[in-house]
Amino acid sequence: MFKYSYLIASLFFLAAWVLIYWRAGPLRRPMFILSLITALFGPISELWYFADYWQPEIALPLPGIGGVEDLIFGFAIGGIGAFAYESLFVRGICSCKTKRGKEWFFLVFAAILGASMLILNNYLKVNSIYASSIGMIVVASIMLYFRRDLMIHAVGSAILVTGVMFTIYFLGQTFFPTAHLWMTKIWKLYGTPEGIIIFKHIPWTEMLWGFSWGLVWGPMYEFMVGARSITLKRI
Repeated sequence: MFKYSYLIASLFFLAAWVLIYWRAGPLRRPMFILSLITALFGPISELWYFADYWQPEIALPLPGIGGVEDLIFGFAIGGIGAFAYESLFVRGICSCKTKRGKEWFFLVFAAILGASMLILNNYLKVNSIYASSIGMIVVASIMLYFRRDLMIHAVGSAILVTGVMFTIYFLGQTFFPTAHLWMTKIWKLYGTPEGIIIFKHIPWTEMLWGFSWGLVWGPMYEFMVGARSITLKRI
């Protein structure tokens, strides 16, 4: 009954990606590259999420775990998280003052997030959605400790990613009558004390994850390449 629901939801996120890509201008190339990288995160992350957080039906399965749906969502949320803020408020980083780049910090991000999942989820049995969110917040805190000038950027990205996810989930479950039932069937926290639903349809843990993702991934590119300042667009 819900075989294609995750695929359809992923395509809604891809549509949001296309809109941001269209507005990103000179940042389209790095947006595409970062999206390709995060596309791989989708299936890999399901090693944890399928175990204790959710279990959607996969229409286009991949060998091992996950499906094409995970690749699409990972690709889309990577670009949305990295450049949603820039697409609205930044003219481009080419004219910014720069500091020394920290391209290696991506490895730090991956290491901390991986350690968070292994220690908090696998060892301490903290639900994977919380473990991943904590890991992302830790990495964001490290970045902002060294680059306090990216604070507005990070918080703005977090709010925008949360807003995109909220909009897609809310409208999807409002206009597709079976979407809410789909959510209750795949979300393993539903019916538990942690299964809090906001605005009738939306798992609060999804908003937590979206905020954490935007907080860490929003300023990541600027942090790695050493962009020091931003230029607001004239609206």
